[in-house]
Amino acid sequence: MRFYRRRHSVPELNTTSTADISFMLLIFFLVTTNMDVDKGLTRQLPPADKQEQQESFVSKGTLMTLRITADNKLLVDDKPLPMKQLRGRVIAFVNQVGKQHLIKVDADPSATYDIYFQLQNELVAAYNLLRNETAKRLYHKEYAMLSQAERDKVKDECPQRIAEQYNASAPQSSSQTQEGGQP
Repeated sequence: MRFYRRRHSVPELNTTSTADISFMLLIFFLVTTNMDVDKGLTRQLPPADKQEQQESFVSKGTLMTLRITADNKLLVDDKPLPMKQLRGRVIAFVNQVGKQHLIKVDADPSATYDIYFQLQNELVAAYNLLRNETAKRLYHKEYAMLSQAERDKVKDECPQRIAEQYNASAPQSSSQTQEGGQP
């Protein structure tokens, strides 16, 4: 009598479509996921074409010049000022001049980004404080608690007027933003 040995086979799963299913799931999640938009500084860059630039004339009494030098020093109207005093200086300037003020920012290309962003943060903080004061004066509420129409009225009363000058190897160019940064 002969005994036959049965071969035992291990059961296997058919995995040929696993890659297709994984790819479909990846596409599904990419399409249905909402991406967070990074918030940053809103600034209008100068035009690429030099012929499109416009010149404007500003009276000297309504202009505050902020300059960052190559050695990362802040000059306000060509006088050195510590960064922590800038916010108060900007608030006093805007309160003194009113809606017609203009703040010109001029950064040397060899200055660090850190000092430039500190300057921008101080400007945004100063305008936030000014708008908050204006909102309290007009509506007896914080700026953040206002409706959109009320916010627009406060922005009209306290516009953010910043002109940035870009010094590169090319001739100087400047651009002006009416509304930039955080409200």
